[in-house]
Amino acid sequence: MNTRRPSAAFTLLELLVVIGLVAGLSFFLIGGLAGGSRSAALQSGQATMINLLMVARTHAMASGNPTRVLVNHERLAADRYLRQLVLQESRSGNWHTLQLVALPAGVYVLPHQNQMPDDLFGAGAPWIKADGSRLHSTCLFRAPVSLAVDTALAETWSELLFTPFGTTGTSGFLVLATGRAQPPGAAADTQSPIWLENQMAVRGLQLSAYGLGLPINERDGF
Repeated sequence: MNTRRPSAAFTLLELLVVIGLVAGLSFFLIGGLAGGSRSAALQSGQATMINLLMVARTHAMASGNPTRVLVNHERLAADRYLRQLVLQESRSGNWHTLQLVALPAGVYVLPHQNQMPDDLFGAGAPWIKADGSRLHSTCLFRAPVSLAVDTALAETWSELLFTPFGTTGTSGFLVLATGRAQPPGAAADTQSPIWLENQMAVRGLQLSAYGLGLPINERDGF
């Protein structure tokens, strides 16, 4: 009698549960700190992003279908802007949403320099690295896409694509920073609804062309 060997690979459901547990545990731990800790929130956001990218890569390889991670870039959606993340899978030519995840309150994805509003840093100047280049998420270089995800109206999103081989075809940095929302009604439609703070307190990862993410825990790593 033939016996089937159990698979050692994680199922999509198991991986999505991990993402939910990380997000839920992070919310519990951060909420338990007096006033909330920006450092803890930033670390939690980094873990959430790394886990989501790992799920996207693993599922692309297991299913044989392309996947992508979307980062909300809709300035009119202040509560989602640079915080809402979406995992999608391409099946039969259409993209299907598998998971929606929000970064902790006060934590945002630093966009690509080509998609960065001038007032993202309030009255301050753009963040510059030691080599004179601007600090930004270099792996979010693709042109933004417009689609409705969990909303009635289409919004603008940046995307990270994974092939069925688990590769991205490019490499770069993904930078997370802390910030605060502008008061309701304070920002015009063309302005950023949030201001980023403290350019020395950033975290993120370096994404290789093979789709693997290496955590970066300090600014000098970018």
